[in-house]
Amino acid sequence: MTSTAPAADEAAAPVARRRLAPEDREHQIVQNAIAFYASHGFEASTRDLAKELGITQPLLYRYFPTKEALVDRVYEEIFVRRWNPEWEEWLADRAVPLADRLKRYLRDYARFILRSEWVRIFMFAGLTRGGINQKYLSRLRERHFKVIAAEMRHSFDIPDPKTPQEEEDELELVWAMHSSVFYIGVRKWVYEQPIPKDLDRAIGFRVDAFLAGTPLVLKNARS
Repeated sequence: MTSTAPAADEAAAPVARRRLAPEDREHQIVQNAIAFYASHGFEASTRDLAKELGITQPLLYRYFPTKEALVDRVYEEIFVRRWNPEWEEWLADRAVPLADRLKRYLRDYARFILRSEWVRIFMFAGLTRGGINQKYLSRLRERHFKVIAAEMRHSFDIPDPKTPQEEEDELELVWAMHSSVFYIGVRKWVYEQPIPKDLDRAIGFRVDAFLAGTPLVLKNARS
């Protein structure tokens, strides 16, 4: 009877590791770096990262010659490439009631940010890499907060701010509402606390509460 079992030397032969194309290797490094920094923070060394990736440190530096270059690439991947340019269009579309615009925007934005890697990297960056947060929050302020404030003034006939302080007052109120959505992710991924089961409903209540109170507060302050 002829045996179909593989020969001993064949069974013991190691499986050849597939050689990755440079662009695939770079993508692999970046994706694993995101997971690594989300778990360990930015204080972790590139030596530890290379070990986690199963590659040598010289190979890591072939793609990213410095840690700063890798961190910049992580920022680009997490905070820039996943940014939805339609958000600004939704917020500024006056053919749609402001409440509906804000709910659509925040529900979609929540799906963008309320992930473990996004929340944890943002928190770690705030502690050790403040430039990441500053760049992102400046972008958020200019492209979203100011648009929301302008659209709220238009929808509720609120007088325009006459001083820098009045502008800061309304932006601070926008920020408070907006950051309450981000805080849902902090509760889940940092504090390990339960969050609303129906996220869309929770965001809808936040928007309704914001529009029920903020316009009145601003009108009274500027009367």
